[in-house]
Amino acid sequence: MDRRSFLQWGLGAAASASVVKVLRAEEPAATPSEIAFPPPVASVIPVVGDGKYIWNKPPEGETGYLEPRPFEAMVGIELVGRGNGTDLRAATPAPVQCPEQKIVKEDIETHGCEAEVRQLGPFARQLFLRAPSIASGQVISAKVHCQLTLYKQFENYHRDQFPERQAIPTAVQKAYLGDSPGIESRAPEVRQLLAKLTSGKEHPWDLAKKFAQWIVRSIRPQIGPYIGVSKALQGHAGDCAEMSAIFVALCRAAGIPARLVWVPNHNWAEFYLADAKGAEHWIPVHTACYFWFGWTGAHELVIQKGDRIRFPEKNRNYRLLEDWLQWGGRKPESHYLGDLAPQPGKSGEPAGPGARRKSPTGEWVVVGKDPLDRYTRR
Repeated sequence: MDRRSFLQWGLGAAASASVVKVLRAEEPAATPSEIAFPPPVASVIPVVGDGKYIWNKPPEGETGYLEPRPFEAMVGIELVGRGNGTDLRAATPAPVQCPEQKIVKEDIETHGCEAEVRQLGPFARQLFLRAPSIASGQVISAKVHCQLTLYKQFENYHRDQFPERQAIPTAVQKAYLGDSPGIESRAPEVRQLLAKLTSGKEHPWDLAKKFAQWIVRSIRPQIGPYIGVSKALQGHAGDCAEMSAIFVALCRAAGIPARLVWVPNHNWAEFYLADAKGAEHWIPVHTACYFWFGWTGAHELVIQKGDRIRFPEKNRNYRLLEDWLQWGGRKPESHYLGDLAPQPGKSGEPAGPGARRKSPTGEWVVVGKDPLDRYTRR
């Protein structure tokens, strides 16, 4: 199968949504009903860097968060009435502020509703919409518009800057050492694999690198709905969501804090180490699509970091936040919107590749016309 055919197949396979509870449009609801759409996250195709917009190798002589690029992003919710609906609530994930992504400016636009961007964790946010009612044919919407600066990351991390014995703060242990939904660090499959990959006491850097290399060698790329760490290890197959989750589970089982990073259609992971001076570091590891250990050579929209996010209305934790709707009466038609557009760094310069749009299936499809968009991860 050629790359284009494989890509088209993969995107189609990833375009699935799970319904919590759905009523027919003509069926009145006595109590609130809801529907949720898990995000499709399924990249596995290796991307060859062009050397500029996607690094082939880390830079020489520079470290830190490098090569800033301006972007504009929008995420939104649109509801269209199909009868008299009441007590409407809806949510969609919103971009986060983090070291490799700075929110320069943010504005919320509403039509027929109230909305806010609410913080659900250190690196997790939602655009949350409320409206008391909706009539047939009425359109209600909320959008958040962001001006962002995105960076690549290269800190020149190396094993010897981190002590073998790590003193992990209690808050980090609590947030990033336990199980998460679908990331079963205590599962028999994880414990058995950990025993196979380790031999006595080892430096946490060496263990993390060993875990990443095993995943690249041993997990067969297979696009589809997320199946969790245990099933992925049983079948030795998965896409970027399973590969990154396996890395997180192995690290946690070995006592190394770790977490997911979610960008459009893709996951990678970060693991935690403190250096000899006590400074804390979250070290990126890409086990699918880009095979990078300790650095990130592309500009990506960060939607979420962490994988145990508490959704107040559901009173449960989520690995990745979902598009969500709750209503009474007649169910409205719902649309979850997203746009990402690179901006020129200087007047007269091309904006470059990286434009994306959120499709009705929840995927962020490439819509850019720049010649270098062929290098962009799909």
